[in-house]
Amino acid sequence: MKTKYILLLFGTLVAGILIGTLTTGRVTRNKVEKIKSFNTREGFRDHLYMIVQPTQAQKELLTPILDSFSDVHWELMKEHWDNQKALFDEMDNAIKPLITEEQFQILMDHKQKTRKGREHKYNKRNEEVKSKKSGKQNRSTD
Repeated sequence: MKTKYILLLFGTLVAGILIGTLTTGRVTRNKVEKIKSFNTREGFRDHLYMIVQPTQAQKELLTPILDSFSDVHWELMKEHWDNQKALFDEMDNAIKPLITEEQFQILMDHKQKTRKGREHKYNKRNEEVKSKKSGKQNRSTD
């Protein structure tokens, strides 16, 4: 009888740990995705729409304005990332003499892996901005 209670208690503990871990992970992932989506035109717009809750008529007026500011925001983010890359490259040069070649290679491999995922998103967003700018130019020449 005592064994059943211990197993029930242990099972409840394990279930609680699993549920807590999965819930925390999901909440964190949702917050990160929300922040990351802010760098897309739709995410930028949706974020403001969620706060202001505009009518459909207001959305039609707000969309071109928000898209313009979204593009400016994107350009500022790119500039920030370029500055950040230069800073980290400087840091790499400063720490290289202090660590082994193997440690430095591990660092470079890690940077390369994270950079590949970022480049895909970066290129996709740049294409959005370019297509929007070329659409504006085509309309202004008509």
